[in-house]
Amino acid sequence: MRNLRSSAPTSNRGFTLLELLVTIAVAAILLAIAIPSYLGMVQRNTIAANANDLVGDFNYARSEAVTRGQPVNVCASSNQTSCGGGNWDEGWIIFAPAAGTTAPTNDNILRVHGRLDGTINVGFSRGTGTPVVFDANGFARTSNGTFTVTSNDTSDSTQIRIATSGRIERLEARGS
Repeated sequence: MRNLRSSAPTSNRGFTLLELLVTIAVAAILLAIAIPSYLGMVQRNTIAANANDLVGDFNYARSEAVTRGQPVNVCASSNQTSCGGGNWDEGWIIFAPAAGTTAPTNDNILRVHGRLDGTINVGFSRGTGTPVVFDANGFARTSNGTFTVTSNDTSDSTQIRIATSGRIERLEARGS
């Protein structure tokens, strides 16, 4: 009877333990380098996204003021139904007050923005209770100032400047 086994040498396929350990070590080193950079990028993007929300709403309010031919207010709101009683990071309201009033009602609220991410802080150079008012020509004559959007997790920040002319400018600052 013939031997059914082949006399050709067989080769084992696969990785040795040493090759696997070296690969895992290289992957761990690459992750240790990449993760802090990734986290910093996520934090900067969170600040940018929240600053963009605020800029977008200011541009919307200015546009509505010109379109309607009447003042439009943007104010900080903790309950998203009335002005005051909160910081800008707790949310804001955009409304077109009726003649002779300065308070939002269900009929004149144009847009509402809720609370920002808990790590984001928004400060206004004119104070918490000061609304931004765009007049019928789009000017912010009594509301010019600077908003600063920061995060508890990083020293990066974004400033939003509102000029008397109503122009809205966004400036980013990278921390050290």
